[in-house]
Amino acid sequence: MPTKSKSNKKTSGLSLLGKTTVVESPKLTKSAETASTKANEESEVTTSPALAISSESSLPLSSEQTKKAIAALIKHIEKKAAEEAAATTDSDKPGSKKRKLNLLSDDPSNPEESEKQALYLVIGSKKYLSDKPVMKPQRITVPHPIYNLDTTSICLITKDPQRMYKDILLDDENSPVKDRIARIVGISKLKTKFKTFEAKRQLRDDHDLFLADDRVVTMMPELLGKTFISVKKMPVPISILNPAAASALETAVKVSKARASKKRTAQTSPEEEFARERAAISSKRVNAEITRTLNSAMVFVPAGNSTTIKVGYSTFSVDDLAENVEAVIGGLVSKNIVKGGWDGIRSIHVKTKDSISLPIFLTEKLT
Repeated sequence: MPTKSKSNKKTSGLSLLGKTTVVESPKLTKSAETASTKANEESEVTTSPALAISSESSLPLSSEQTKKAIAALIKHIEKKAAEEAAATTDSDKPGSKKRKLNLLSDDPSNPEESEKQALYLVIGSKKYLSDKPVMKPQRITVPHPIYNLDTTSICLITKDPQRMYKDILLDDENSPVKDRIARIVGISKLKTKFKTFEAKRQLRDDHDLFLADDRVVTMMPELLGKTFISVKKMPVPISILNPAAASALETAVKVSKARASKKRTAQTSPEEEFARERAAISSKRVNAEITRTLNSAMVFVPAGNSTTIKVGYSTFSVDDLAENVEAVIGGLVSKNIVKGGWDGIRSIHVKTKDSISLPIFLTEKLT
């Protein structure tokens, strides 16, 4: 059934997305299957991706179907970019209206960025993914990095004292991350300097990716709030300490607390705790965590049966985007983010921010 719009202008803008099939019933009758087959055969000459419906939810995703949907989205983006370029030329003429900025691009002030838009994977599950929202994003490694390894601006949130982490990670000439981390913010400064909504928004917009020491990541929802949550920029938890040193530090803290409960004078001094913490910080560990994060897609698990995941940009090739899609879906199943694996997936779509969702998988089995 052709997708209808309220205006001819909107229809022309999405015409390259083609037609989509709407499933009105969980079970297709024989006549409906015949009609659907005929409709698909007639649409082979168009750019429309045929809707892949599986009668067995355990079947793997159709790679061909995924590529067709992605190709249609990229054509749509290219057409929109061409229209914006034409509008820019026309705006130079006397009496013409000034072209509006493309707020959906990575850099709204740069018209050349209008061709680069994020592509998202929309997963619909049969059951709730979680009883309550999970603020800590999960990482799924993808074959083609979503983040640029050289230009991504990273902000790291750490425990106090902030100065200690800066000395080791940024000021040490031998640190492998001194050129990879743009800013380090301690908890106390996050509570004071970035207390207002405007300050939080400025911090959010100044950096592409936020990381947080896994020992303080549970504090992030309260300290950063909806300013970060609404755009899915909550910090990714990473381990800052060397595993062996971290284990020794944890043991020392427990011993110190046990001694303090029996005899106050036996408690470890702040200087000793500071020295142990400093010795446990590993710039190599942080570097490995950054590399892993930059090569991953971030999954935010909501209290619902649908989640949206960025899988790449329109500047990627169709094959690369398709491989990222398959890797993310595989990760959702293997990590049991979607309960029941393939049997728990109800639908899979791909889209951009301003396009309709194109289905690449639907299952007839709804329970």
